[in-house]
Amino acid sequence: MTMKKLLGLSSNRILIVCGIGLMLTLGSFWHQQSNQVQVDRMNVLNQGVTTCFNRISQTFTAMMIRDIQSTYLHQNFMSLSDECLSETIKGINPFRRNVGKGYETLSRLISDVHWFHESVVKLHAPMIGGHNLDASLSPLSERYSKMEGLKIDLVDAIEINTVKMREVQKNDEILMGIGLILFVLSLSVLSLKEFNRIQLQREIEKTALNLLKSGQANVGAMVDQLVDRALTNSNMAVTAQVFRDYHGQILERMAVRSSTDTFRKEAPRDIKTEIASAIAAEAKNEYITPVINLSESKTAEEVMMPKSSLKEVLVSLQNLHGKESIQISDIRDVQLRVDYEAAEQMMNAAVTKLMSQKNDVKKIMISNQIHSDRTIVNLFLKEAAFSAGELEFAGTADMMSSEIDMNLMILKEMALGSDVSWHIENKSDKHGMISGMNIRLVMNRVPKESRAKNLISVVKGKKKDLTREMVN
Repeated sequence: MTMKKLLGLSSNRILIVCGIGLMLTLGSFWHQQSNQVQVDRMNVLNQGVTTCFNRISQTFTAMMIRDIQSTYLHQNFMSLSDECLSETIKGINPFRRNVGKGYETLSRLISDVHWFHESVVKLHAPMIGGHNLDASLSPLSERYSKMEGLKIDLVDAIEINTVKMREVQKNDEILMGIGLILFVLSLSVLSLKEFNRIQLQREIEKTALNLLKSGQANVGAMVDQLVDRALTNSNMAVTAQVFRDYHGQILERMAVRSSTDTFRKEAPRDIKTEIASAIAAEAKNEYITPVINLSESKTAEEVMMPKSSLKEVLVSLQNLHGKESIQISDIRDVQLRVDYEAAEQMMNAAVTKLMSQKNDVKKIMISNQIHSDRTIVNLFLKEAAFSAGELEFAGTADMMSSEIDMNLMILKEMALGSDVSWHIENKSDKHGMISGMNIRLVMNRVPKESRAKNLISVVKGKKKDLTREMVN
């Protein structure tokens, strides 16, 4: 899994993995330490059995060489040997299940040692008085051989169980390492997500500050995008979608209301004002003939026609994103037949989309081509590319997609509402390698104003009648 996919995981999932890693680490550590205690006890048991049996061996050796005066044949010495084995079996009781058959072997060994010592006492007592010096020691030898076999079996059982517990300890160490890796990796991903979140917050705040400084804090689509990024960065995707829907309806209503008010109020008022002024300036003749020239008045269609300067839009973009991010080359100013705010929003969405693909100091190149009735604006970013899903989205009629960048959706919607053609593509060099990503906008130009001097109408009548007619 790549780091980008890791950072895309939700914080809740990462916290769950972090908790699992911590629990796995602590659980494995506790289990490993518990087994270490058992291994230590096994080692003590092995040493105890070996020490006790060495004492028995010393007694047997002294008897076999008939060293009658040896301290190893004293009853006190042999009693201590019995007590040694008794203490050993007491020490094995708390974890007798781990020893398995070794516990039964130790019990049989203690019984045989007790019989062995009684036999030694019976043979040794007459020898001290000088009797039975040549008594047969074969029964003792056979009993000792049997005890030695039990001792070997007991030591083997202890060793086998010790090896098993050490293997379990190795597994615990592996699990502990896996848990520690999960824990550290989860904390690292959380730290990176927090770092990216803080960086994005700073970027959003910087963008908002640029909007305030450039006097564009009230531009609807920019505010929409700004708030949407802030909500998405705060993991409030549902709230962000509600805001987009609500704010989109407000912008739509404002656009419809603005165009309706402009047509119904501004255009008729301007024409009547000019006519009334012309009448008031006439001489006091009883009959007058006002002439209205198209070059000196605006028709309702001209009032409704949107108009914006391409250069002003680009200057606004440079103020918003900084001259270090945008390079404008060979731009000739033209009057666009697009509302200024709509043109600014479309261009800003295109620039912001390209900005999201920047990974170094490369600038976004903006240029335009002018034709008689339209202008073509190209925005190009070197060494970057659109995804297959983005190229497909641009060529379909779908307006929304959860997998497409918000800027492309804004660009598509604004272009459709402003009668602007748009196209995205990945440019290739002469070797067929992708050289960069390009967004092309085709916008209509404002046609040249007609200067016809034909009369609209000729009206004849008294001055007061004409005035009253124009006012009404």
